[in-house]
Amino acid sequence: MSGGLLAGRRVVVVGGASGIGLATVDAVAAAGGSVAVLDRDGDGAASAAASARAAGVAACSHRADVADEAEVAAAIDASAAELGGIDAVLHVAGVMRGQGLDVRELPLELWNEVIAINLTGPFLVAKHAARHMVPAGRGVIVLVGSKAGVQAGSGSIPYGASKGGLHGLSLTLARHLRPLGIRVHALCPGDIDTPLMRRSLDEARANGTDADRVSRIEAALGRPEEVASVLALLAAPSADALDGTVFTA
Repeated sequence: MSGGLLAGRRVVVVGGASGIGLATVDAVAAAGGSVAVLDRDGDGAASAAASARAAGVAACSHRADVADEAEVAAAIDASAAELGGIDAVLHVAGVMRGQGLDVRELPLELWNEVIAINLTGPFLVAKHAARHMVPAGRGVIVLVGSKAGVQAGSGSIPYGASKGGLHGLSLTLARHLRPLGIRVHALCPGDIDTPLMRRSLDEARANGTDADRVSRIEAALGRPEEVASVLALLAAPSADALDGTVFTA
């Protein structure tokens, strides 16, 4: 594909096998960008990359657990080699667990798992993406957070804490990397209809969250494509003058 918002851009989508990530892979491909799909679900990542190739762009996939630094480093390096460099990284991977659990009942193991994936993971991805972007003097890193932990609390204590931490991480990375030509954003969506959200709502019900409240959230869920379109825009050269946090409804 020769034209489009992302023509000539080489984009890595982390967590691209499902939900917002999968919609983002499709949005990048539709905008003419080459794409590398990273996900713990290797088969899902491969399927997403195949769909991008069918849309007429170069695409590859790599299995990577974002909480494992060796896997992240290897996947980022392989993506850069296959795409010929990296212009943008869109980090969508995350988990949402512990909905409705009282802090007195929250297992440390669950806390550690959520923090490892939702906060340490974005740090590792940014760290290894920067190794490729800094020498080039340009790049874009977008970390997908949430309104939870930034504008309001969350039904999940570890999730809200991890997304608040991710927001702080993005602001700090922006301060460190902007002088080196790398733009960093946190994108904070509202409640979106994804498999992750549906599982979280089921967990909330099982843990005793008010059923009417859960139903109201379900009725107001946004679409993954709505968030993906913003991610594609932020990865584009036309957004180079933007900075900071972007909120969606």
